Amino acid sequence: MEDLVGRHPKACLTCAKAKVRCSPEANGPCQRCRRLGKECGNQLPGAHRRSKQSGTNGSDVAILEAKLDRMVAMLSARERLEAGSAPRSCSGREESVASPSDVDGQLLMEVFMNRMLPLFPFLVIPTHVTAEDLRRDKPFLYMNISMIACPNAPHQRKIADAVQEYVAEHIIIKGEQSLDLLQGLLLNVTWFTTVSRFPRGAAFSDTNPDVLRYETDARHVSRNIAQIDNFVHLLVAQSVSLGLNQIPTYQKNLNYPLTYIRETIHGDNHNPTRTLEERRAYLGCYYMTTMLSACAKDLGTIIRFTKYTEDCCDVLEQAAEYPSDGYLVQLVRVMNLAEKIHNTMYRTELYFSSAPSPPLELSIRWLEAELKQLKARMPYEEPYSTILSFHYNTLEIHLYRVALSPNQSESHYGDYPLARLDLLFRALEATTSFFRNMYSLPASLFPYFPFTVMSQFGKAMITLSQLSLHNHAGWDRTYVENTIDFNQVINTMGEKLKESRPFFEQVLKKESGPAELPEIFERMVLRGNVIKQMHQKRKDALEQTTPSATLDPMDYDFMMNAPFDILFPFGEMPIYTQNV
Repeated sequence: MEDLVGRHPKACLTCAKAKVRCSPEANGPCQRCRRLGKECGNQLPGAHRRSKQSGTNGSDVAILEAKLDRMVAMLSARERLEAGSAPRSCSGREESVASPSDVDGQLLMEVFMNRMLPLFPFLVIPTHVTAEDLRRDKPFLYMNISMIACPNAPHQRKIADAVQEYVAEHIIIKGEQSLDLLQGLLLNVTWFTTVSRFPRGAAFSDTNPDVLRYETDARHVSRNIAQIDNFVHLLVAQSVSLGLNQIPTYQKNLNYPLTYIRETIHGDNHNPTRTLEERRAYLGCYYMTTMLSACAKDLGTIIRFTKYTEDCCDVLEQAAEYPSDGYLVQLVRVMNLAEKIHNTMYRTELYFSSAPSPPLELSIRWLEAELKQLKARMPYEEPYSTILSFHYNTLEIHLYRVALSPNQSESHYGDYPLARLDLLFRALEATTSFFRNMYSLPASLFPYFPFTVMSQFGKAMITLSQLSLHNHAGWDRTYVENTIDFNQVINTMGEKLKESRPFFEQVLKKESGPAELPEIFERMVLRGNVIKQMHQKRKDALEQTTPSATLDPMDYDFMMNAPFDILFPFGEMPIYTQNV
């Protein structure tokens, strides 16, 4: 070893300082020094030899121990993430220990395609695409399909946790934008109410035996109303970031300096095109957010109906790539009219003019004319025609239930009170038609109803309760009860779910691990019973009063501000305490 100490380094002193390769010559300076006219000299022997240390420094040991501790902590954290079903990268695609096997994934795909996709035409998956294809090309969309179609509640919750982790990593931390993320979020929000949100373990409260509570498991991410707000805004942010809410050529104006530099350097003057898949996803965002505002929770105008929105409808209608595209366009136009009704009849804060508003009857006639034109375009294929029928009923309910509002002045009705009574009667007709059309659908679809359908069901149910309890001269509550029974309306939903329950029970028998029916079966029955109890309490109070007595209006806000299926997100059954 000692002979190496006196060995001359190969590189000359000049090349060594420059940290470049040295090519020495047999005689004279090296090639680089000769070319550059530099002085070429040899390095001193032992220039790179490290000095020997007689002992180990205590501070170095402490540093090494700290590094080892950090490495152990990182490995432990990674093991915990993998045990908790967090997504990980493997072979160029996203995987999750919570994801179903290839066989199970294909079965879930078939359930989604046959029972769920017909209710929401804003996503189209060609029949030749397999679960493996989708998992490889669109991992986030695949995860959400697996989650919402999963018949086993414990497994469904694990996938839901993996979805949350995926959102946190790819959208919040990395700031990624893709059509895969947009479509996955769209399905997540659309079927938010079908996902079991907490492990089984219901028990009555010790302090209040009438209140049913669920013992939640802290290991699982809770899914509640606040979270659906977050996901809705993430959904809209993806749509805007991808530029799907405007014509493709407008993208050049999103960032003037960067766009100008890019076009100058790369000559990027091409006109981008918008695919039909992207147009469907954007229209799905508009449909979902507008339905939320009209039937569940007023979010304001998150996505406006613009000329570009109408252009997307025209393009899809003319292309008619799939039979569902005409149905999709009709759903969007229904929501456009719902937005007009909402802004005209209920959102008075939009109007700043001190001029008197037009008579209510004129506004209703104008909106009725648009609704009549929409109905003339209705497709006749099933189940599209039935689903559109109760969408039209929802528009009528939204339009005519203004007669229940205490904020409307009597002078707005024209020939009062006949005009108001006419609106109340038409609201009752629309509500009755809604339930008739909805309950004509096969029972096999009810456990898979999207949020858009359940929010309409909630609005129709509350409207029927209000009509049944409306205390106003000239309005006959007995006539309402003879026309449609409120309790039976609620019971029929439970019966439909009960009819479809054996299918899930048969599937769960094949499960090797923990098996549990989706939470929607119990949740809907429990909450339906609570609504019936609240309705009966109000009805009893009305029957005990004299005809001349005036009752305080019942507060339905807590039900109208949230969709029916997620009214009590943690399983709590509130007892109605208003003095009646």
